[in-house]
Amino acid sequence: MSKSGSSRRKKRRAGKSGQMPAGGAGLMRFFEDSSIGIKIGPIATIVMSAALILMVIAAHLGVFNWLFTSA
Repeated sequence: MSKSGSSRRKKRRAGKSGQMPAGGAGLMRFFEDSSIGIKIGPIATIVMSAALILMVIAAHLGVFNWLFTSA
């Protein structure tokens, strides 16, 4: 084996290869930087979907019937 091949292997084993890992941080950074559009956090998403679910349940129970009845 050549000397350059063994030095590459030693760097790789020592974690000094100069390359980012295949998954994880590099992929997350790519999606965070390249996404365009509305930025909504995870908590806001959960709260809004829970509110939508509650409104649908309320509509099925007839809570909003007074809006559609004529006086």
